[in-house]
Amino acid sequence: PTKRTNAYFIKPLNNLFTINIMSLFLPPNVQPLAPAATLKTWSDETETGLESTDFFKTPKGMEKRSVGVDYHQLTDSSQSNPVQYVQTILDNTPLPKGRNAFTSIHVVAPPLSAKSISAEQTIETLQSGSDTLGKEMHLHRLNADGCKTASTPMEEYNTIFEAASSLLMSKADRASILIFVGWENVAMDAYAAFIAMLPFRGVQCAIISRRQTYSNLLRLTTPSGTFDFDALTSARMGKFSIHALFGQLPAKKISSPVEQWCPVDISSQDNDEEVVKIPFKIGGLKLPMLTHNGTCDEALYCLSELMKDRFPNGYTPIVSCGETCDALGYGQDMLDALDQDDGFLFAHKSGETYKRYDNYGTDRLFAKINEARKSGAPPVIIAVGGGVNGNCIGLIAGMTNCEFIEVPTTPMHYNDAVTSAKKAFSLVVEDRILSKNILGCFYLPQLAFCVNEWLLSISSANAHATVGEATKTMNMLGMSNSIVGASDFHNILGASEFASDFTKILSEVEGFDNLIGFIENRSIANQKKNIITVGKRIAELRESKLNSSSLKELDSPKETKFLSKPSSMSIASLATLSTAASASDMSLTLDSGISQAPSAGTSSISGYGSEMSLSDDESDDSELEQLIRRRKVMMSNFRDSFHSMDPEKKKSILSFLTTINKEIVCAKAMFLAYSDPFEKYRALLFEYAHTLGHGVEAFANDLYLKARNSGVEVSEDALRLHGQCVGMAVLWAGEMSKDLGKLVGEGYVLHQSFPYLFNRAGGFSFGPIRNLCDELGVGKEEFCEKVLQVVRRDNKRGYCNCSDPKKSVDQLVTCRPGKMLGSDDPNAEVRYLVEVDEEWQGNVLAKAFDGFFDKVADLENGEIKFISSAPVRKNKKILQSRSKSVAAHIRNRLLQAYISDIPVTQN
Repeated sequence: PTKRTNAYFIKPLNNLFTINIMSLFLPPNVQPLAPAATLKTWSDETETGLESTDFFKTPKGMEKRSVGVDYHQLTDSSQSNPVQYVQTILDNTPLPKGRNAFTSIHVVAPPLSAKSISAEQTIETLQSGSDTLGKEMHLHRLNADGCKTASTPMEEYNTIFEAASSLLMSKADRASILIFVGWENVAMDAYAAFIAMLPFRGVQCAIISRRQTYSNLLRLTTPSGTFDFDALTSARMGKFSIHALFGQLPAKKISSPVEQWCPVDISSQDNDEEVVKIPFKIGGLKLPMLTHNGTCDEALYCLSELMKDRFPNGYTPIVSCGETCDALGYGQDMLDALDQDDGFLFAHKSGETYKRYDNYGTDRLFAKINEARKSGAPPVIIAVGGGVNGNCIGLIAGMTNCEFIEVPTTPMHYNDAVTSAKKAFSLVVEDRILSKNILGCFYLPQLAFCVNEWLLSISSANAHATVGEATKTMNMLGMSNSIVGASDFHNILGASEFASDFTKILSEVEGFDNLIGFIENRSIANQKKNIITVGKRIAELRESKLNSSSLKELDSPKETKFLSKPSSMSIASLATLSTAASASDMSLTLDSGISQAPSAGTSSISGYGSEMSLSDDESDDSELEQLIRRRKVMMSNFRDSFHSMDPEKKKSILSFLTTINKEIVCAKAMFLAYSDPFEKYRALLFEYAHTLGHGVEAFANDLYLKARNSGVEVSEDALRLHGQCVGMAVLWAGEMSKDLGKLVGEGYVLHQSFPYLFNRAGGFSFGPIRNLCDELGVGKEEFCEKVLQVVRRDNKRGYCNCSDPKKSVDQLVTCRPGKMLGSDDPNAEVRYLVEVDEEWQGNVLAKAFDGFFDKVADLENGEIKFISSAPVRKNKKILQSRSKSVAAHIRNRLLQAYISDIPVTQN
């Protein structure tokens, strides 16, 4: 029978519900990735009062930005009154939104070796005035090496990051003011722009300059010319890190329009059936995102043609990739395909432990950037790899004002890292992550180009990381393309343009399961391992040739594009590798439909560091070239293994990847397109589950380091990437909400079911980390404390005041997925932040350590059940239902929860 309820019909069909009249949902012409519509196009029976909300408003002219800064006269004679001197600076430097005073003063000053009498007098005045005003003041001296005559780019780079790190270690936050004390060498004022830019959640900056002319105050470049902050560069979206200037000159207002946004023109691909465009906006700007579904060679040729159209006179590609992508040959393949006269391959260590400034700055890299600028073939930095690489080399692009292209090789890089303007390093000291993503800038790529075949080489950890972030998004936003969703997010400007039912990702769980089966298949894993072994040998030979004193240049122009760092594989990067499949999945070799592709004569190649048996005709002079050709054949065979899969399984995998990429991109655009492109306010919601997620991620990386130093082998099951840690923290956040009585009954079950649904392979279980803890003698108390130490440095701190030092800020879901808990503090409410007690966080961490959250979602007698994941990992046959059936039930129950929340004002 058909049941009529208000303005919609519900019809039972195969134990699922389908909506016949979609007044619950946005009308058909308000689809994700389509122009926004107004609520007037809804059913006449619908009266919700939402018509005038921001959700349905699309602003115009956001792309027309300008940048300005005020120069204030503050003469040396005014230092006779230190209090008034400091107060003048505080009064004339704009406060961050939501603040009525600066909480601390951080003075960045020249080194004593500068011997600037005027600067030292100014410092004394600032200290005296701050003391009298009762303001906490910290003094940070610049590194002398970066302030001498003819400092090298590396010396400048280190000077910038040492000062910015010092600020963070002194607990500077967005409510702090940074006062840069300039001296007679006014070129050093440029340091202020970069140091103030880096504290990622913001710091207000004022420069006290000794300059005798205004010159160009909106473009600051270090003396070497390497680091260039042009506030008018459109990729910065009008973000300028200097908020006020003070000095001897008369007061003046400086303002200028930002350059027009000109991304890579992709119109030539409009009729190519192999190319899928994913519309995305940030700050009102359209960022071109392309997925090429053809072969790798076809995709790279397409990118090459796009770049040649953009740079008809040539350019210098600088390709950055981590160890694994370098070993797989992606970096070299990219350089070869772009076919420019000169190029540079920047290979570096991989993983979160190496998401730090000393891993991404080298003399060679900066020399190549400067050389390209002088040559007339401008440098273009191309990030080939995962999100860490994209974030970090994107920050280098932002600091050097280079054009930036992102070529993701993991779904998370494509749908998560690309769709954020933030590019950042973590604060890492002695290989320990003290705070995640806290040193950075906002800088847009001119193009995101995904080679779909490159996604096939992701690891099981990569796949789980992608889903972990997705479970966060689904729990945050739920079914936002509905009346209820529009009400939940009524204050998100222009949200209707990208609003979607993000929970449709759940329906793709079978494709995810098949992807994991492909990745963990023993034959596939061994093929990949062998390719990486060859790639590592290529890197060694490449470095040897580059460093050979007898070779000024290599034999062919393409070979001059090599650079790598000789080092052993970093422990953190091991999580990106897929090695041997577990014994429990050996059956996949027989029933997965994957043919056993030939290994191109690589059977003698085993793991990292092994000796390789090469044929006699591979002489020393030709070994590098032969290995590069061999790797190409091996990669071709690897891809053939996927294309020879059972067609239905292959189709489900591609559907999963397509859907999760599209939906997460939609989710990001819903907030970033118009409402909050700099992720300071409403878009901070994407930090949901990141507070504890970042903490456990830092703990895990520290644990891997301890294992390496102790000679303890880390099993592949124990390696956790960022998104996996977020997925685990989603469960912990749900438990905190339950403990607080904010998420109970079916709402709690639905929230937890999202990660549990995707946990059949154990990617979100804590058990393997617990086993490593036991082996290293790390107990529950130490685990909890180390995670909480990171939480205390969380980058969301400073947005609102906590009533107690033992409290922190976090984000929590209430009632059901898609509804966030609010706060009475307006600074917290605008960011979906709530005050939480550290004890609550400690309680869920202790439960995690004990294995409380190591579960899998199953369907028994029409009810969702959570069962232990360890037995399932060994034998999936103990589950009662297929994952697809569980997903359908979860979505059905969530739909009913949304129906229950339809505003009562409807007739």
